[in-house]
Amino acid sequence: MHKIYLVSPYTEVKYYSPSYSLEYIKFYIMDNGYDAEIIDCSHYDSGYEEVVNKFKEGRKPIIGITTYTRERFHAYDLIRKIRLEIPDSCIVVGGRHFSCLAEETLENLPEVDIVVRGEGEITFKEICDSVYNNKRLKDIKGISFREEDRVIHNPERPLERNLDVFRSFDRNHLPDLGKQPLTTKQFTRVGKVEGKSKKVEVFTIMASRGCPNSCVFCSLTSEKVRFRSIDNVLDEIEWKIEVTGMRYVSFIDSSLTIAKNYVRELCEKIIKRNMNIQWKCYSRVDIDLELLKLMKTAGLVGIEIALESGSPRVLKSIKKRINVDLFERVCKEAYKQGIKVWVFCLISLPDEKIEDVDMTLSLIKRMSRYIYLAGMQSVRILPDAAIYNLAKERNLLPSDFNWFKPYTNEVDPQISNINYNTVPLYLEHLSQPEIIAKLNEFNMIIKAGCSDFHSIKRALKSNLKMEILKNLTLNDLRLKAGKTFVMLKSAYSNRERIKRYQ
Repeated sequence: MHKIYLVSPYTEVKYYSPSYSLEYIKFYIMDNGYDAEIIDCSHYDSGYEEVVNKFKEGRKPIIGITTYTRERFHAYDLIRKIRLEIPDSCIVVGGRHFSCLAEETLENLPEVDIVVRGEGEITFKEICDSVYNNKRLKDIKGISFREEDRVIHNPERPLERNLDVFRSFDRNHLPDLGKQPLTTKQFTRVGKVEGKSKKVEVFTIMASRGCPNSCVFCSLTSEKVRFRSIDNVLDEIEWKIEVTGMRYVSFIDSSLTIAKNYVRELCEKIIKRNMNIQWKCYSRVDIDLELLKLMKTAGLVGIEIALESGSPRVLKSIKKRINVDLFERVCKEAYKQGIKVWVFCLISLPDEKIEDVDMTLSLIKRMSRYIYLAGMQSVRILPDAAIYNLAKERNLLPSDFNWFKPYTNEVDPQISNINYNTVPLYLEHLSQPEIIAKLNEFNMIIKAGCSDFHSIKRALKSNLKMEILKNLTLNDLRLKAGKTFVMLKSAYSNRERIKRYQ
């Protein structure tokens, strides 16, 4: 019997959120008569000894491996070690990194047998059919492989329109929390879940696949966005509430609010089912404001917005298709509705210059009272994003750059997170000292504008409740008034410091 393993490589950082691609494949092949075990190598040693010994338990195992670009070298090491120690294994790779580099993968990693291009559920199931029943690889759409020293690329697999045939969760098949955390983002060591001493604080849901936009720096693009049926989504939420006891939901769709009618029906059914949940989601800034009010009624507590830049010229250059006026409008309305707004910005975008970055900083400073929190990071180059070809055309990558050759960013660590130092940055018009200075300036604006404003607001809101005030002594009131004065003084000092800095 061929054992089937679905694997993500070692990472320096342990992620306690699910590998959705592997979960979806696992349950799809389970629904079609196979069984598979998911292995997250970040919970094992980086040398892969324990993991590879596990793979040896079966005869001729089928091993599916996915990876993000940032962990690619760990994946390469794992692939080579599996082939060396289990020569009769069938090694299948997929995910965005391998999918967009199918030819290069088979040329640079002779240990790989098959590359899955695009979505993997149906394709991987047919690969299992092929291994178990000796069917021809030529008949499987969406794969690349070798035949007589040639690389063969089979035709693309059409996208499955009915997402309800896929699932990433089964309350009767929960992961082992010892090595594989439950499908959640965060948990604490209180309460119990299926006999385990961990309780979830927030769980994730994905209602759609794809993004119709074509931002040059992003790999999350698709010809068409597809949605699960709303009842299918809400059933999963209710099952996870039953298992975890939590009612805080994070929708991780690239932008849930793209289809307004879908979101409207989703909210109406949440209200009709009386689900009593709190939730957040990613959203574009062109959201309908009346819809935002309905989302609030249905339990929305936060939206995450990718602004990227406050410069109209740069927004046009990166094909963002939004404008600053829409951003200001949605921030103000969300604040009015009591919805927290997280904002994401980028620096060193294509064609961006210092004056463009200053426009971003000015916009964030102006809108800081309406923003709960904001962040800014340098732009990374990914192999499946348009910015990769742009970087090559503009000679911003070394002439011998290869995704399979050793690479480490030679940049100041203040510019790039150390966990991403194997991913090249897009550095065009801005120097490293300029980027560092602007990142520092941005952080000061956030500290003074967003953090202090909202921390003061939260403190006042909490302490002005009548049930709290009526139980306070005169001395307690004096102490609280003193703390409030200190907070206000600190906020004022921070703002003055920013003025001097500018």
